[in-house]
Amino acid sequence: MKAETIEWATKVRTKEHHRDPLFNVPVNRALTVVVAGGDGNTHIRGFGKTTSARAFGHGGAGGQIGWGDPETGISVGYTTDGFVGDVLQGRRGVAISSLAAQVLA
Repeated sequence: MKAETIEWATKVRTKEHHRDPLFNVPVNRALTVVVAGGDGNTHIRGFGKTTSARAFGHGGAGGQIGWGDPETGISVGYTTDGFVGDVLQGRRGVAISSLAAQVLA
């Protein structure tokens, strides 16, 4: 994709008052994707703690992960066949995403 297409599609379009009901952080929604953002809450939005602010993607039911990071060129797709509970699911997703983003380190 052209850089300007990615820029347009990943522009955060939600407002500050659109917040995650559990963690009370802005949801950072763009056109059908979530944007990691640079506010220290990337892991709450389903990304690792080491992705760039421009990373974008969306999680799925049961802990599926799908994201790409235009800063590094890394993308992750992870599927699982079972529900393990919200806390474990969240921790697993953050761990996988954080490890994947460290590949370039």
